[in-house]
Amino acid sequence: MKVTIMPNFTREKAYETTLNLCASLKKLNIDFDFLADYMGNTEEKELMQNFSFTDIDGFLGETDLIIAVGGDGTMTRAAKIALTYDIPVLGVNAGSLAFLMGLEGDETELVSKLLTGDYHTEERIVLQIDVFNDNHEKVFSDYCINDAIFARGGEIKLASFDIYCDDKFVNRYASDGIIIATPTGSTAYNLAAGGPVVDPGVESIIFSPICPHSLAARTILFSRNSCLKVVNAGNKNVETLLSCDGGESIVFGENWGAAVRKAQKKAKFIRLKEDTFTDILHKKMKYTDL
Repeated sequence: MKVTIMPNFTREKAYETTLNLCASLKKLNIDFDFLADYMGNTEEKELMQNFSFTDIDGFLGETDLIIAVGGDGTMTRAAKIALTYDIPVLGVNAGSLAFLMGLEGDETELVSKLLTGDYHTEERIVLQIDVFNDNHEKVFSDYCINDAIFARGGEIKLASFDIYCDDKFVNRYASDGIIIATPTGSTAYNLAAGGPVVDPGVESIIFSPICPHSLAARTILFSRNSCLKVVNAGNKNVETLLSCDGGESIVFGENWGAAVRKAQKKAKFIRLKEDTFTDILHKKMKYTDL
């Protein structure tokens, strides 16, 4: 078995957790390396000089899975890379909430289950987004593990979006922006914007307006087979931006359109424990036991 580790050393506990993970993998004689883009700062590079690093091209045909060490953002980035190579991801929490991580930082010894087969792989819906300019030319494409965010830029003025579902007009939204999310992303920005938490087993596309200027504007849960179209309805005084999974933003120009639908690919998360989505939600949201 070959494992590639993707740590986020900006997390306070990431370095210690990564070393514990490496010790557990070595004990099991599991071969591993690190993504070269995630070597960390100078001090961490010196401490990790005995480990091997690879670039992304080294994945193809060589890596069986990625282990992400950090928080949900790290897990999302790892899942996006893994999606390209059709390999699964295991998350080890070195952050705070971390809904997506399969293990806590003090549970790295459980990676022994990778060798015994005592685990399952959870497949989750992914969104594909294609953006077209006002000449109907495709200018951008991406996958979304969590969400696609359309939002106003620096000016504190309302943006305007026309939303269509399967070519049927839904509504025009005057708002700070809109979120189109997967159930995986329902606990991210969607949750903060007042959208629903959705069990990943309920494959669907979640639409949530951000601070809409209307009492009637609410979240809508669309079928997984729906195709949503977002059109920048225009406000010459407002720059509108698009970001997928918190990545670098692009300008979403006036009269530009974006088609968002379920992708053919699915994200694959390795689960070494038996806790359910409800168990994780109860623990992470710190619900009170009555």
